[in-house]
Amino acid sequence: KKQLQIKSLCLESPLILAPLAGYTDLPFRLLCREFGAGLCYTEMISCHGLVYQKEKTISMTRTIPEERPVALQLFGADPDKMGQAAALVSDMPYDIIDINMGCPVRKVTKKGSGAALMKDINKAQAIITAVVKNTHLPVTVKFRSGWKSDCINADTFAQMAQDAGASAVTVHGRTWSQAFGGKADWKIIAKV
Repeated sequence: KKQLQIKSLCLESPLILAPLAGYTDLPFRLLCREFGAGLCYTEMISCHGLVYQKEKTISMTRTIPEERPVALQLFGADPDKMGQAAALVSDMPYDIIDINMGCPVRKVTKKGSGAALMKDINKAQAIITAVVKNTHLPVTVKFRSGWKSDCINADTFAQMAQDAGASAVTVHGRTWSQAFGGKADWKIIAKV
């Protein structure tokens, strides 16, 4: 039985529960672990909510030992706040910090977060660098194939993420403009 390894973390199962806003709360993650998930992700959590200790955000970080290993997914567009949030997560019982650079939802992208970072590779790199610098945990990055069909850049984005210190990447094979529709581009995933 081959194990999946992300930095120093070895997963007993290669099945991973993706972060899903509104779904991947603690009870759901526990069910998925019970049915064989080797790793579960929290819903995406705002770096600002963590840094400013917003009650709703803090409640989303609730975890228990039975669900470990578990990853916390952060989002934000400010490298300094993302670094501060990473330092806070490092003191929590989490095993991975994942950075969301793939969310296509307009309320996220209009603030420069999520998939909007696919258009600003320098800011994306600064965010990854800040998170890696402020944690001892493995850092992973989720992103898309690109912004639009004429701007497919997942391969260069993945290389940048690796160079900035990411331990692993997850590629959603659709562009921002496709959101959750259309066909996934398996060729760009293979290229990455």
